[in-house]
Amino acid sequence: MQDGPNAIIINSKYQVLYLTRAANFPNVANATESTGPPRMTGIVEKLAAELPSLPKKLEAAAKFALDNPDQMAFGSMRGIANQVGVSSPTMLRLARHFGYDSYDDFKALFQAELASNSFGARAEILMGSAKSEGEIPLIAQLRTAALENISAGFHQNPEETLTGFAESIRSSRTTHIVATGSMAWIAAHMENTGGIAFPGLRATRPGFASAIETLGSLEENDAVLGIAVAPYAKTAIEAIQYAREIGVTTLSITDKRSSPLVGLSDYCLILPTESPHYYPSIVSICAMVETVLALAVANSRGGAVNRIEKVVGLRKRSGSYVE
Repeated sequence: MQDGPNAIIINSKYQVLYLTRAANFPNVANATESTGPPRMTGIVEKLAAELPSLPKKLEAAAKFALDNPDQMAFGSMRGIANQVGVSSPTMLRLARHFGYDSYDDFKALFQAELASNSFGARAEILMGSAKSEGEIPLIAQLRTAALENISAGFHQNPEETLTGFAESIRSSRTTHIVATGSMAWIAAHMENTGGIAFPGLRATRPGFASAIETLGSLEENDAVLGIAVAPYAKTAIEAIQYAREIGVTTLSITDKRSSPLVGLSDYCLILPTESPHYYPSIVSICAMVETVLALAVANSRGGAVNRIEKVVGLRKRSGSYVE
């Protein structure tokens, strides 16, 4: 880790990147340099890993902390407790459960994250997307949410995660994509566009066989990709659990750190879906799918490009499309 006010910390397991500016927050230096309790990345890992085993009230508090680091950074212990629906002593117990004697020291970890590039970029987008004169407020809100989600997705998921995710798609014999509901068409889109370059990309087909039945032919050099946002489809969770049990590469695309897919995945892309829309926004997911497919092709040493050119040539000769 770098010394001084700017320190880059990488969580190798969950691939979450933070940039802390200790000078901006009075307790951040202690949070990032202490040799006692875990650093911020350790806390993120521990919160996600221990969620299923925590007592009910601590689980609710931990889940809120994972999904709302900005509110954890500046909210009071009492205010956060009210939002979670627990007592203030429960929040203190959460801090102590992870090795901190005071809630302020625990809170400082989230202040460190708030100083990261991802939140700075999100603030800049909000400042730069003010409603134009005469514009319908809802349109402005939807545009702002879409831009914010896309930017946050790129900033919150470091290059190591993106390249690792893409390399798994490129090198795997078969990548089974498991998704249901509105996520199913994203899986189909990924198979349709990515399958041109990587024929092993396969989306499971609801109604034909269960995901587990489809995965019955998994081999060691295969991968399974689960796509799910809250509320999380059991099909995607069970598929990733099964893949992990038999030892194949597990990938996931989800919306929150507290998602059950995070702790089950070798590479996990966490993409925000908040929006004024009545349904979770998928623009950041679509942008990231395009990104990892592009990275996979770029690193394919020509094989994927040759397959793409062949498919394009066949389509032209078939006369099925008009330029």
